[in-house]
Amino acid sequence: MDIILVEDLKIKTVIGCFTWEREIEQPLSLDLIVSYDLSIASQSDDLDDTISYAEVCDLSREVIQKAQPKLIEHAAYLVMKKLFEHFEGIEKIQITIRKPAIIPEAQAVGIRLERYRHDFCARISQ
Repeated sequence: MDIILVEDLKIKTVIGCFTWEREIEQPLSLDLIVSYDLSIASQSDDLDDTISYAEVCDLSREVIQKAQPKLIEHAAYLVMKKLFEHFEGIEKIQITIRKPAIIPEAQAVGIRLERYRHDFCARISQ
């Protein structure tokens, strides 16, 4: 399967569990690996045969900023849910979200989730 990459998408949002975190915006860094068949687009050279990278980034940013989740795990879930719903041909998504500068001794902390369409969509419909 082919992949579409988004690396180090910067998102400023309200995120966190502590009271002080709910009062400020913090930066997140998002990486996506989206499994999608690019064979037609690679031959046609037509944007309609692929996924708009800008749209992937915009949807990811919008869903996180709107939700203002407490956990980055939930932010990742929301992004995957939105992308699976919006783009029919996505088979698998791997998402990494990092929260930089939250632990003084670490460059960033974060999570990585990987879900397949059939598993993910079955879970959310139950």
